[in-house]
Amino acid sequence: MDKILWILLISFPGSQASRTLVPKNAEFVVDLYQAICSSHTSNIVFSPFGTTVLLSMVQLGAKGRAQQQIRETLRLQETSNGEEFSVLKSFISAILEKKQEFTFNLASALYLQEGFSVKETYLHDNKEFFQSSTNLVDFLDAKACAEKISTWVENKTDGKIKNMFSGEEFGPLTRLVLVNAIYFKGDWKQKFRKEDTKLMDFTKKDGSRVKVPMMKSVLRTKYGYFSEPSIKCQVLELPYKGDDFSLIVILPEEDVSIEDLEKLITAQHILRWFSEMHEQEVEVSLPRFKIQQKLDFKEAFHSLNITEIFSGGCDLSGITDSSDVYVSQVMQKVFFEINEDGGEVASSSGMNIPVIMSLTQTQFTATHPFLFIMKNNPTESLLFMGRVMNPDSQAVKGRDLDSL
Repeated sequence: MDKILWILLISFPGSQASRTLVPKNAEFVVDLYQAICSSHTSNIVFSPFGTTVLLSMVQLGAKGRAQQQIRETLRLQETSNGEEFSVLKSFISAILEKKQEFTFNLASALYLQEGFSVKETYLHDNKEFFQSSTNLVDFLDAKACAEKISTWVENKTDGKIKNMFSGEEFGPLTRLVLVNAIYFKGDWKQKFRKEDTKLMDFTKKDGSRVKVPMMKSVLRTKYGYFSEPSIKCQVLELPYKGDDFSLIVILPEEDVSIEDLEKLITAQHILRWFSEMHEQEVEVSLPRFKIQQKLDFKEAFHSLNITEIFSGGCDLSGITDSSDVYVSQVMQKVFFEINEDGGEVASSSGMNIPVIMSLTQTQFTATHPFLFIMKNNPTESLLFMGRVMNPDSQAVKGRDLDSL
């Protein structure tokens, strides 16, 4: 049987073309996050937009039940008539054109087995919507393929993602590899001074404590405290320079377990918190953290009822006339780092105030597990989502995967 090996790396969500898909996409994001959480107990990071792009690429060539399952999971309307592809295309085009305040590298590529026939229409549309390139390789030379693709990924992510493949992932039945890589680096709008970073105790889920570098600053930024049955949390926004992107930190009250928050949180909660935060002066204590993670989404997709694309005989006739093509793996590897770097001293009030000068009554002290979301502000699209259970853990291992 022919196999398709679908691979996804770092990625982003959103679109300048329309905001109408944001609430539905947020529902998919939360569903996927909860599915991932069910099989992981440590730090987590993934790219919701990356998975949206990935599934859209599959949907572009899927028919029948395979296509329907993807559309239902992404909450797409039956009458959208490809609008979702135009939305993604518009976002990608707009973000690549506006790079003055941040670094954004996006690259998608199809790696095809020599002699393997893919429909010209699919190749054209893939390039049109996702700016994907096409490369011919011989997967029988697994080591050479792994080195070639891994080098491409490393180059496109400014060296942050290394050794994506070892060669063991490829075999005589591998016919097509889809790689989508995105790298983002932005400066804080209001920076943390490195001299203010101090070692502090961080209380892990089990009650044990670990010393971590805690960044400190007094910032004028959006903040909210939300209290409702079973959900009590502080929400803080840390904008990047240029205001196109923000990191949102969701810190549950100490008497609310992060597992309970994750089970109860909904897309409606998240979007409402975004809209109801208000700007004020906040004394912020946030740990530096770095997460590298490699995830296999197959199990999570199964729990979301995306099963057909993994079955032999599924209809991917929009990609190829072969009846024995199906998806064998769905992988994502992410490097995500938060530190003091970024943010030149700005002229507006409240920026770069030494902590010792703080007279504020509002404190945001992240000394226990929290969630984080990186979003594109013009569209409110969710780019990255994850949780920090232990900032001292520099890398986490995806279930059933080799360590990074």
